Amino acid sequence: MLFSDKIKQLRIESGKKQKDLAKAIGVDVPAYSRYEHGERRPKREQVLRLARLFKTDPDELVAMWLADEAYSHIAHDKMATRAASLLSGMLDSETAAEAQSPDMTAAPPKPAGPIVKHGLVASLGRSVMPHYEQGDAATVMQRIEDESIDCIVTTPPYWRRRSQGTESITATSKEDFVNELLQTMAQAWRVLKPKGSLWLNMGDDTTDGFVQGIPWRVVLQMMDRQGWRLVNEVVWNKTTTSPQGSQDHLRKVHEFMFHLVKDEDFYYNDEELRRTFALIMRNDGKSHSKPAKGKEHQLMVPSDVWTIGVQRSGIAHYCVAPDTLYRLPLVATCPHGGIVLDPYCGTGTSCKIAYEMNLRSIGIDINPDYIKKASASTEAKPLSLF
Repeated sequence: MLFSDKIKQLRIESGKKQKDLAKAIGVDVPAYSRYEHGERRPKREQVLRLARLFKTDPDELVAMWLADEAYSHIAHDKMATRAASLLSGMLDSETAAEAQSPDMTAAPPKPAGPIVKHGLVASLGRSVMPHYEQGDAATVMQRIEDESIDCIVTTPPYWRRRSQGTESITATSKEDFVNELLQTMAQAWRVLKPKGSLWLNMGDDTTDGFVQGIPWRVVLQMMDRQGWRLVNEVVWNKTTTSPQGSQDHLRKVHEFMFHLVKDEDFYYNDEELRRTFALIMRNDGKSHSKPAKGKEHQLMVPSDVWTIGVQRSGIAHYCVAPDTLYRLPLVATCPHGGIVLDPYCGTGTSCKIAYEMNLRSIGIDINPDYIKKASASTEAKPLSLF
């Protein structure tokens, strides 16, 4: 079966219309129709989106897409049979070589096991008290139901900068670090609702005097191999950092906060974000009141540079994520009654903010001491009699 025939079959079986699929992958109806007639071929990322829409194995559909490409080049050539035999031999040799030297930048394997229907989210009930789980992020997340989380906001461990012996990712090479983090991002894709958002805060590393580009290595692979869409890359201007003695580099005072989504139709509360952003910027990172009535129309669209000071903690070599760095994403992209997840929660900043906003939350961290501090930092709200 050709790729064009396969996607037509999958569309019919799923009961979907061409116009809906065309919109979902970012093309018009005539363009999509040509895909089904074999007159044009979609891009790889569009094939991945189609696989998700059809709820079919993305690897199988991409493999068929690749085979279709090869077939279109040689199908009508008299040497096609011989060429196909040679290609098969080349691929066998390549597979053997890769087995001896694995590509550490390859896409992470899909989570093993059955689809999760009843797990951590079901156990939350209606309580907004944060729920904490101690363990490896990717492993614990396998217990979270599919498409059950509204917003994920997190700061993964920094490569080579948080080596205290109790970190979730202990990779010694940047390739291994990226690959391990992609395992968690694959789980994030599975548990996030179609309209949900992922906010990923990451700092970079300098090795032998040169910036390694770790955040962008991760995000580009998330986009290319997992299908994520990048809405914004926010520059977090930390205003203050530890003293740096280099005489051939600029002092680093920023990190990135990436806003990623699964689909173009994602939840976004622009009005509330504008209010909160204006308050935070006006109050040096602290929000205690709302703008005066009649002033809302004067609020400007928030910029992609957030000036928020670093928040220190009593833990050696550890900085707490500033309240406002997580509050803005939650205000913007977590609906009322939503559920928040932080796979690398540390001492629980994101979950505490979710609690203040009456949102349910799940925090995961491999360090039991962090989990204890996070649990102890949130006091139950008094019950109302009315």
